[in-house]
Amino acid sequence: MARTVRVEGLRELQRDFKRMSRELDKDLTAELKDVAEPVRGAAEQLALGRISHMTQGWSVMRVGVSRARGSVYIAPKPRRSAGGSPRPNLARLLLERSMEPAVDQKEASVVTGLERMLDRLAGKYGF
Repeated sequence: MARTVRVEGLRELQRDFKRMSRELDKDLTAELKDVAEPVRGAAEQLALGRISHMTQGWSVMRVGVSRARGSVYIAPKPRRSAGGSPRPNLARLLLERSMEPAVDQKEASVVTGLERMLDRLAGKYGF
């Protein structure tokens, strides 16, 4: 099972911020992506270091924010081609050797980043 840093009420926070203002919603999305950046960077480095024959292109990760699931995620930047991957085990290797260890390594910085994010938004919007 994939490792996560669970934030209780994130989906509700996203929903409420969107209702309050479009600017606040955009700021929240940008801040959530910023908080995930250390995990993204660590996952890229771990992919290159822990997966044999890993190319620079497939080690590059992206950060996304899903309102429907109330989540922030990292995923490989390249999208799968119609012909599939010549390396069918790559998804499992990326997950087990790079993404999950990156979450483990950066969990404390994510928690701290989330706390700072909420403080910044509270200060900016006065709540």
